[in-house]
Amino acid sequence: MRRDREPESAHTQFCAVCDDEKPLAQFARRKRSPNGRATVCRRCVKAANNRAGKDPAVVRKRRDARLRRVYGITLSDYERMGRQQRWRCAICGQKAATGDRLVVDHDHDKPHGQAVRRLLCRGENSALGHFGDSSARLDLGASYLRKHGK
Repeated sequence: MRRDREPESAHTQFCAVCDDEKPLAQFARRKRSPNGRATVCRRCVKAANNRAGKDPAVVRKRRDARLRRVYGITLSDYERMGRQQRWRCAICGQKAATGDRLVVDHDHDKPHGQAVRRLLCRGENSALGHFGDSSARLDLGASYLRKHGK
């Protein structure tokens, strides 16, 4: 970013990456900065995130961080569970569709890190969620299907 020039207006600033002068609305809010805005424009931030999303090391790091934050497990825990299940859904036994992965089934009522049950395909995990993780409701649904379904 060139520091030898000032923005034309109080409502614009220069991006630290592309060096273009842009309206302040094109910069994210940042409380700690002097003008309350980020120094990099949204377009440059998006481009950097897209580049990072294609780097396998960054993808693994982001997945590990999300699994730790949401479920209290590491990526290596997830991979160990997957190998134990032979990368098959714990309910239907099917492998995840190409380009998809097994999702972590967890109990929302248990404390963080103690709630993980098994890995499921997206459909089975969604079904459990729609039945409110209630075995009684699931039994009623199964009974209904036996009577009216296949």
